[in-house]
Amino acid sequence: MVRFRRRKDPNLDGARDAFRRCAAELNSAQRALLAAVPTSRDAGVPLGEAIERFLEGLDRLETQMPGWRIEQTEDAWKGCFRVLAESRAEALRVKEDPPDGFEALNARLGDVIAPLEEFAYAALSLRRS
Repeated sequence: MVRFRRRKDPNLDGARDAFRRCAAELNSAQRALLAAVPTSRDAGVPLGEAIERFLEGLDRLETQMPGWRIEQTEDAWKGCFRVLAESRAEALRVKEDPPDGFEALNARLGDVIAPLEEFAYAALSLRRS
């Protein structure tokens, strides 16, 4: 059986490392936002504060995005960059018009986070490259 090994591409390896840092920042931002959701043991942080922390996380993430923008990742990168603006805009709409009640809060925060699923697709694309 003949096995073929992929050649190491230092640019792609660097892009993957940069993407992992972006993914960690995204995870932190999402956790900051979800801290507003009350639980049986915790009232949650104030929604406005959670949204501010989330937006700060997106700002940090956006500054790290160029680290994984190379020719092989361009399409995935553009998709991820685009959804940052969508998620940010939705977060600001929630801040301006806060939902009433637990279910409404969950739904609206889901609307904020949903566009960021693009990063999961980008992760799959980077693994295959």
